[in-house]
Amino acid sequence: MIVRVDSAIYFSNSNYVKERILRWLTDEEAVKGDYHTRIQFLIVEMSPVTDIDTSGIQAFEELHRSLEKRSVQLVLANPGSAVTDKLYTSNFANIIGQDKIFLTVAEAVAYCSPKLDVNP
Repeated sequence: MIVRVDSAIYFSNSNYVKERILRWLTDEEAVKGDYHTRIQFLIVEMSPVTDIDTSGIQAFEELHRSLEKRSVQLVLANPGSAVTDKLYTSNFANIIGQDKIFLTVAEAVAYCSPKLDVNP
Protein backbone atom coordinates (compact mmCIF):
# COMPACT_ATOMS: atom_id res chain seq x y z
CA MET A 1 0.00 0.00 0.00
CA ILE A 2 1.31 3.45 -0.91
CA VAL A 3 0.20 6.64 0.85
CA ARG A 4 1.35 10.20 0.30
CA VAL A 5 1.75 12.85 2.97
CA ASP A 6 1.15 16.29 1.47
CA SER A 7 2.50 18.63 4.13
CA ALA A 8 5.25 19.20 6.63
CA ILE A 9 4.81 17.06 9.74
CA TYR A 10 4.74 19.19 12.87
CA PHE A 11 3.31 19.14 16.38
CA SER A 12 0.00 20.48 15.09
CA ASN A 13 -0.65 17.67 12.58
CA SER A 14 1.68 14.79 13.48
CA ASN A 15 -0.91 12.78 15.40
CA TYR A 16 -3.49 13.33 12.66
CA VAL A 17 -1.05 12.09 9.99
CA LYS A 18 -0.29 8.94 12.00
CA GLU A 19 -3.95 8.21 12.77
CA ARG A 20 -5.04 8.87 9.19
CA ILE A 21 -2.42 6.48 7.80
CA LEU A 22 -3.53 3.77 10.25
CA ARG A 23 -7.17 4.38 9.30
CA TRP A 24 -6.33 4.03 5.58
CA LEU A 25 -4.59 0.77 6.34
CA THR A 26 -7.54 -0.51 8.37
CA ASP A 27 -9.99 0.53 5.65
CA GLU A 28 -7.91 -1.16 2.95
CA GLU A 29 -7.69 -4.37 4.97
CA ALA A 30 -11.46 -4.31 5.44
CA VAL A 31 -11.97 -3.95 1.69
CA LYS A 32 -9.61 -6.86 1.03
CA GLY A 33 -11.62 -9.02 3.41
CA ASP A 34 -10.57 -12.65 3.23
CA TYR A 35 -8.41 -12.35 0.14
CA HIS A 36 -5.40 -14.63 0.06
CA THR A 37 -3.00 -11.72 0.45
CA ARG A 38 -2.66 -9.12 3.15
CA ILE A 39 -0.85 -5.80 3.26
CA GLN A 40 2.79 -6.48 4.05
CA PHE A 41 4.39 -3.11 3.25
CA LEU A 42 3.30 0.47 3.75
CA ILE A 43 5.20 2.89 1.52
CA VAL A 44 4.93 6.52 2.63
CA GLU A 45 5.65 8.87 -0.26
CA MET A 46 7.19 11.96 1.34
CA SER A 47 8.19 14.30 -1.52
CA PRO A 48 5.81 17.09 -0.38
CA VAL A 49 7.08 16.86 3.22
CA THR A 50 9.37 19.87 3.48
CA ASP A 51 10.09 19.49 7.19
CA ILE A 52 9.48 17.26 10.19
CA ASP A 53 9.88 18.16 13.86
CA THR A 54 10.41 15.97 16.92
CA SER A 55 6.65 15.44 17.26
CA GLY A 56 6.57 14.20 13.68
CA ILE A 57 9.47 11.83 14.32
CA GLN A 58 7.72 10.55 17.45
CA ALA A 59 4.49 10.02 15.46
CA PHE A 60 6.44 8.00 12.89
CA GLU A 61 8.01 5.93 15.67
CA GLU A 62 4.52 5.20 17.01
CA LEU A 63 3.31 4.41 13.49
CA HIS A 64 6.24 2.03 13.05
CA ARG A 65 5.40 0.20 16.31
CA SER A 66 1.71 -0.05 15.34
CA LEU A 67 2.63 -1.45 11.95
CA GLU A 68 5.03 -3.99 13.48
CA LYS A 69 2.17 -5.33 15.60
CA ARG A 70 0.25 -5.89 12.35
CA SER A 71 3.29 -7.45 10.60
CA VAL A 72 3.45 -4.54 8.16
CA GLN A 73 6.83 -3.06 7.25
CA LEU A 74 7.19 0.72 7.01
CA VAL A 75 9.07 2.00 3.95
CA LEU A 76 9.77 5.68 3.20
CA ALA A 77 10.10 7.07 -0.31
CA ASN A 78 11.46 10.37 -1.55
CA PRO A 79 12.07 12.31 1.68
CA GLY A 80 13.74 15.66 1.03
CA SER A 81 17.23 16.39 2.29
CA ALA A 82 16.07 18.30 5.39
CA VAL A 83 13.71 15.46 6.33
CA THR A 84 16.36 12.82 5.62
CA ASP A 85 18.85 14.63 7.85
CA LYS A 86 16.33 14.65 10.70
CA LEU A 87 15.46 10.98 10.19
CA TYR A 88 19.13 10.09 10.62
CA THR A 89 19.86 12.59 13.42
CA SER A 90 16.91 11.27 15.44
CA ASN A 91 18.01 7.65 14.84
CA PHE A 92 14.64 6.87 13.22
CA ALA A 93 16.42 5.74 10.05
CA ASN A 94 18.15 3.07 12.11
CA ILE A 95 14.92 2.10 13.87
CA ILE A 96 13.11 1.25 10.63
CA GLY A 97 16.31 0.27 8.85
CA GLN A 98 18.30 2.43 6.49
CA ASP A 99 17.51 -0.08 3.76
CA LYS A 100 13.85 1.03 3.93
CA ILE A 101 14.43 4.63 2.86
CA PHE A 102 14.44 5.24 -0.90
CA LEU A 103 14.87 8.15 -3.28
CA THR A 104 11.83 7.20 -5.37
CA VAL A 105 8.58 5.31 -5.02
CA ALA A 106 9.69 3.05 -7.88
CA GLU A 107 12.77 1.99 -5.91
CA ALA A 108 10.62 1.36 -2.83
CA VAL A 109 8.18 -0.77 -4.82
CA ALA A 110 11.06 -2.68 -6.43
CA TYR A 111 12.44 -3.39 -2.94
CA CYS A 112 9.08 -4.60 -1.61
CA SER A 113 7.90 -6.64 -4.59
CA PRO A 114 10.32 -9.60 -4.37
CA LYS A 115 9.79 -9.75 -0.62
CA LEU A 116 6.01 -10.20 -0.81
CA ASP A 117 4.84 -13.39 0.78
CA VAL A 118 2.32 -14.97 -1.59
CA ASN A 119 0.81 -17.02 1.24
CA PRO A 120 0.75 -14.66 4.25
